[in-house]
Amino acid sequence: MSAHPPGAAGLAVLHERAGTTPFYAMDLSALDARIDAMRAALPARLQLCYAVKANPLPALLRHVSRRLDGADISSAGELSRALDAGFPGERIGFTGPGKRDAEIAAAVAAGVRICAESSGEIDRIIRIAERTGRTARVALRANPDLAVRGSRVRMNGDSFFGIDSAQLGAAITQVRAGGLEFGGLHYYCASRLLDAGEIIAIHGHCFDEALQCADAAGVALPWLNLGGGFGVATADDETALDFAPVGDHLHALDARLQAHAPHARLALEPGRYLVAEAGIYVCSVIDRKTVRGRTWLIVDGGAHQHLHATLQPDRLQPANFPMTLHPRTRSDATERVSIAGPLCAPFDVLARDVELPRAQPGDLLVVQCSGAYGASASPVNFLDHPPPPEIVY
Repeated sequence: MSAHPPGAAGLAVLHERAGTTPFYAMDLSALDARIDAMRAALPARLQLCYAVKANPLPALLRHVSRRLDGADISSAGELSRALDAGFPGERIGFTGPGKRDAEIAAAVAAGVRICAESSGEIDRIIRIAERTGRTARVALRANPDLAVRGSRVRMNGDSFFGIDSAQLGAAITQVRAGGLEFGGLHYYCASRLLDAGEIIAIHGHCFDEALQCADAAGVALPWLNLGGGFGVATADDETALDFAPVGDHLHALDARLQAHAPHARLALEPGRYLVAEAGIYVCSVIDRKTVRGRTWLIVDGGAHQHLHATLQPDRLQPANFPMTLHPRTRSDATERVSIAGPLCAPFDVLARDVELPRAQPGDLLVVQCSGAYGASASPVNFLDHPPPPEIVY
């Protein structure tokens, strides 16, 4: 559910609240609409969680903690943010391939489900749990041998994420022998997936593998997290994900899971899909100029605050994010322009050859689909520009 970009009056109010440009603004009503749509499509028993890395803004986390079933975190800092926002420790999952001992100890103390990614990590959890006298709940992040189409952001196969699926049986034995509570299996194969058929194939493969693995190990499967990775269309060559068939397939998987292991729960942990379209990034035009026939607008925002809108590291080819320009003086004139930020760096380009109203210094540029992987995923200290305000409305 995309946010409706604010009109001139609404944008002026947000600008006044932020006090400066650039700034980020998150439409909580659009976020709620996406959550409601997902809830309506998914099985009632499925745990819908939030991947904090997509946007860790405290006000946003407080809001989703009241709407969702849990949070996925990948650091001690994110753990603190999730707990402060109101997520109980038992509703938090901790993923990531390089957890430090202090982070593991904090997760054990908070009752977090730790998604172990290696046998060495399991050994460290065992030692920390024994030293602290606490019971640790440990799921296993699986790395299935599965070809994934339609995404360049892969976390399975030939990657450093998770435990080779062929080693899961031994890992379950290690968890149980070490006195840890077996917390289930966790899968996350790829990100920015827009093809429902590909998502269904991934879910089906992982589901079948998880049940076979649990049966072979002689354990009941308490929890099966099928991850996230649902994409958001941001370019003209992309089509929005049709989530309905994904939801239908998850209903079928949930019915099979109930028949196989009545107390087991399915889980998902979307991030980008929940928040990206609910957010905007607003910057001001500083200058305009023509270089060898190309008209450039220079704005005060760019790669230091919104790296995904410039380099777009998760796309095969760069493409313009959807954006609108709001002139201070109304005019019907339009122009084809390219847009660069203020950095002394050649990669600081927000758009190339985009058709917009004719712009002048002081006009506002609104970059849509900016609710995920914004300021927290950007080199905000590069060149020492001030950080952007982040507000919700």
